[in-house]
Amino acid sequence: MDSSIAIPRDVVPSVVLLQSRIPPQHPSVAVLGDERLGTGVVVAPDRVLTASYLVLGAKTVEVMMPGGHKANAARVVLDHESGLALLFLDRNDLRAVPLGNPAGVVPGLPVFLISATGTRERKGATGHVLSVAPFEAFWEYMLDRAIMTTAINPGLAGAPLFDLSGSLIGVVSLGLVSVGRYTLAIGVEHYLEKRQDFEGGLSSRPQRAWIGFYPQAYDGGLLVTGVVPGGPAEKAGLEKGDLILSVDGENVSSLRGLYTAIWRHGPGETVGFQLLRETKILLVEVCASDRADFYK
Repeated sequence: MDSSIAIPRDVVPSVVLLQSRIPPQHPSVAVLGDERLGTGVVVAPDRVLTASYLVLGAKTVEVMMPGGHKANAARVVLDHESGLALLFLDRNDLRAVPLGNPAGVVPGLPVFLISATGTRERKGATGHVLSVAPFEAFWEYMLDRAIMTTAINPGLAGAPLFDLSGSLIGVVSLGLVSVGRYTLAIGVEHYLEKRQDFEGGLSSRPQRAWIGFYPQAYDGGLLVTGVVPGGPAEKAGLEKGDLILSVDGENVSSLRGLYTAIWRHGPGETVGFQLLRETKILLVEVCASDRADFYK
């Protein structure tokens, strides 16, 4: 990297450790557990940005600065569409990092990330942007622009991704070591575009239909690999192993096509799935829900 070592050192005080505690009855506990550690980054003197699944359903979130000072999240606002969460703290004296320009995030851009590895420990990694491209995942999640980088996160999820000026350009969501030594980050543009909604609790957000299942690409089609207990899919009778043929009569063969078809609907509307289950073709109608309401 051509960046001075002083720049990573300068952002370290803004990188915090998060410890979330979730009630055992919350529906996210079965997959994510009732205690979660993660990283966050200060974007205002009293606000921290992180990955939403780290604080999903949290009753309390403790925020620990590198110097040992602590704060608590007085309010947490989640955006399930982007996968980001904004924490409003009970103190307002933290050092915020500058926010980068999304237009400058292009393949080849040198980057670094800083991650919490303990209460006082922070570690960094360097790399470059591989791509800024569409990304889909099996938990009913899709971004039009996700940042793929070669900087491998040495610590916890939620780590901030910076350009060489020390400006925040993304929040680390996933490590994709199984498909190559890559790290996926949610671009800061998703926060900037919805900043007013975050401030207001996302009350003005468009509501997407949520089915509550885990579809995966399989042999040129889409396979249901699981359903969320108590979610709309389970209630309607979708089962693990179902092969999805169409949505509302429209053939779908990719996650992007599937989500595009589902998200034409809103919560409370019916989504029709044509399925192949063993040797039978079935039509299952799912009354979609709102993921935010289900996981609140």
